[in-house]
Amino acid sequence: MTDISEDNFPPHFDEVDKDIYHFLNLDSPSSFLLFAGAGSGKTRTLVNVLEHVKRHDLNRIIDAGSRIAVITYTNAACDEIKHRLQFDPAFSVSTIHSFAWDLIKPFTEDIRGFLRDRLAEQIAELQAKIDKARDQNGITAIKNAKSRDSKQRRLEQIEEITDFSYSPTTGKPERDALNHAEVIAMASSFIANSELMQTLLINKFPILLIDESQDTDKNLMNALIAAQQNNQNKFVLGLFGDMMQRIYGGGKEDLDSGLPGDWKKPAKLINHRCPKRVVTLINDIRVDIDGMQQKASKSATEGAVRLFIVNAQQKDKYQIEASIRASMRDITNDEMWVDAESVKCLTLEHAMAADRGGFAEFFEPLASNSDLRDSVLNGTSQELKFITNLVLPLVEAIVNDEHFEITRLIKLGSTMISSSNTDFVREPIDCITKADASIEELKSKLINEELNLREVIGYFSINGLLDVPERLKTHLDTDISSFSEEEQEELEKEYIAWGRALRAKMPSVKSYSNYINESSGFATHQGVKGLEFDRVMAVLDDESAGGFLFKYEKLLGAEPLSNTDKKNEADGKDSTPLRTRRLFYVICSRAEKSLAIVAYTKNPEAVRANAIKSWFKEDEVLMV
Repeated sequence: MTDISEDNFPPHFDEVDKDIYHFLNLDSPSSFLLFAGAGSGKTRTLVNVLEHVKRHDLNRIIDAGSRIAVITYTNAACDEIKHRLQFDPAFSVSTIHSFAWDLIKPFTEDIRGFLRDRLAEQIAELQAKIDKARDQNGITAIKNAKSRDSKQRRLEQIEEITDFSYSPTTGKPERDALNHAEVIAMASSFIANSELMQTLLINKFPILLIDESQDTDKNLMNALIAAQQNNQNKFVLGLFGDMMQRIYGGGKEDLDSGLPGDWKKPAKLINHRCPKRVVTLINDIRVDIDGMQQKASKSATEGAVRLFIVNAQQKDKYQIEASIRASMRDITNDEMWVDAESVKCLTLEHAMAADRGGFAEFFEPLASNSDLRDSVLNGTSQELKFITNLVLPLVEAIVNDEHFEITRLIKLGSTMISSSNTDFVREPIDCITKADASIEELKSKLINEELNLREVIGYFSINGLLDVPERLKTHLDTDISSFSEEEQEELEKEYIAWGRALRAKMPSVKSYSNYINESSGFATHQGVKGLEFDRVMAVLDDESAGGFLFKYEKLLGAEPLSNTDKKNEADGKDSTPLRTRRLFYVICSRAEKSLAIVAYTKNPEAVRANAIKSWFKEDEVLMV
């Protein structure tokens, strides 16, 4: 790249911006992990450097037929960076799944081979379970057989597919469609095991920058790091992130300590978002985890932090939280604290948001299953996309008599009205008449009855209004509510989880969809990463949160650590206390002016004593 003197850097560049620009020099490339704590402006650094590359070095990359790839966490982040770079096609800005799919989609035969091997392995495992079953006609054997047969059908169909597809938005159950997990698994495998794929990746993207790298799938991250080590002289892998802000369980746990020794590790240590008191608090929260500490910016105000301790037996939590907002108004002399719309109330943990937002009935069975948890937290699986992007909109369109929308969704989600349906080709009017009659019947049921999700999807499936994904069908055909507890114990946990979730009433499912699409009034740390708010009220409430992922009573000293917690911490493994502390760090670091922490606890005095001994001043701790 161009030899840039210090005088040629823009005045808004800091030393880290300059360092990263030099790391991207393809004559002397350096891969790196940028530590960027909360409010440190890592997205600003990312864009600053890319804008500078665009002005000085882009011709060299374009002449080589290459592009610069930027992987971001959300579609919104993609759009912002694309806008800042004026939609220059030399930059490929995408989410991790879109990046992975663009990389592998030309390799139809490799995809087919991967699926063939994986399905054959899964079929063999299921057959072994069936053979070992005590009762060949028992529930477990029957469910396993249905799952095996479903996979066998897919295995037979993939031989006929000419091109595979990946549609992350519709959830349409096409036989050639791949899901999120498959795309990531394939990309990881192809990069890790194919020298040709590594060469194609590096020729196409000699510079690859990954934002929120702490949450990138560990297998894909390991594959990319291996590709970098095999091509150190012509490939830059740049990672932006902060392990303290890790959310999902699938990330590379040793990302900060497990990198090759020749990697650079710059750090952005100024917090440009938070007032001084909040910076001190979040530094204290993380100091004995990784020792990383930030400084408040020179222009930062002092700010205010208060911990309000509430006995968990209190029932009217909304009234209590209103009175706390009034107290914060008096403490901060900020009248906006009494305006609920001007205070960001972070419910912090998904199960708590589910409880308050009215979607626990659908959410909790899925979220309590470790294999399904990440997908339900971000709504990305094919089954969930089918429900949120096809089932719910079709239900709403039917109830509201939106005929054009009904037709659009049926065409999108089924083969009923298509040239591939021979009945429709022969008798189109008859097919449409039958569809209309089915819709009218369902409308009456939706208005007059409290249908659950299983009943609605089953109706759509039987009447051909939507084609149900194969994996969801295996959960749809048996209502586990009719099984005894002993029979349910014999089922795989995924069947139990979906069986219970499908019994949720439609309003619960709709509330879940609103929450995932960020149109509800509840937010968690997952939903607010990168965002900031003048006034933050963080609510800690184990009773509402369910406690299977986070435990605030342990964090605040009201409950001792379990032996498992202690062992996990000693072994350096992720644990409930560590997850909880990371969560607490993220939500406290959203505050730009003032922060109120509301802790519901069964042991108020223990929490008060521990708070004063650890992170809070005595006059900042208030008993409600």
